Amino acid sequence: MFNLRRDRIVADQPRYSGIAFECALENKAQRTAIVLSHEYELWFAKDTNDPNPEFITRLSFDLSSTSTWTDQSPFEPNRARPMRLIWHFTANQLQRIEDLRQGKEPWLQIRSRLIIQARWMNADGTFRGDPYFAEESAFDSSTNAYPTSFKVDHEEWAKLLSDVGFSHIVLQELTIPVFPPKFKRAQGHLKDAWDHHRAGRSEPALSSCFKAFECLGFELAGNGNATRDDVLELLMDGKEEAKKARVKALWQAVGDYCHMGRHDKNAPVRLNHRDAELALVSATILLRYLAEP
Repeated sequence: MFNLRRDRIVADQPRYSGIAFECALENKAQRTAIVLSHEYELWFAKDTNDPNPEFITRLSFDLSSTSTWTDQSPFEPNRARPMRLIWHFTANQLQRIEDLRQGKEPWLQIRSRLIIQARWMNADGTFRGDPYFAEESAFDSSTNAYPTSFKVDHEEWAKLLSDVGFSHIVLQELTIPVFPPKFKRAQGHLKDAWDHHRAGRSEPALSSCFKAFECLGFELAGNGNATRDDVLELLMDGKEEAKKARVKALWQAVGDYCHMGRHDKNAPVRLNHRDAELALVSATILLRYLAEP
């Protein structure tokens, strides 16, 4: 009897430190209805046919968006009221979705439970029958199916994760700084790598990781022919030689791994989402270390 219209999903960091679903509740039946209470849940599905979707969390209300509901004035037939549902996400919840979707576009579901008082109306606007109480669910406004199920496209999802500052749960435990000015180009390539990864583009993700390190010679030494040794001498001046050697070995290993995404000289290697994840987490931590040695 009620439909849920989903308008858009946006990051709402300044106010709620969450993700907001901008929606509207629509009374599609020939009746008046007072919503006495309503609650909403967010679920994740691998695709539209997933038989075992996974519960994520309960959604809360942006109370300012439902302030006009407080007088319990009834919904008239074919009328809608806007509302914003807030997902106070945790890093664990976002990482769980990232692990489950494996680079594919995520499918989300909004499930609902409403307690209403309603009364049927005739076409001429007169009432028929007595008021009644009921428990209902809000159906999807576009498909008239339950629950409201929708796919978030790659670019929209990548922007959401970027806007809320999420990369990977391992990195949530670290303070990832704004890189120094000379690391600006490397930081740009690293951001591109994360964007490619969230969009399921594993090879470009590794390639962008490689570029993040490749540009350091020119950016730091002013010389496109600068070697890793040259850069490390600049970044780790005064550090123990043993430490420099181990960091150089790490850099070599991460660079060689990321090079698989380039295929410019070697035979192609089949890369997947987990391959890109390993490269990005390793590259991000190593770049952070090099920027603040």
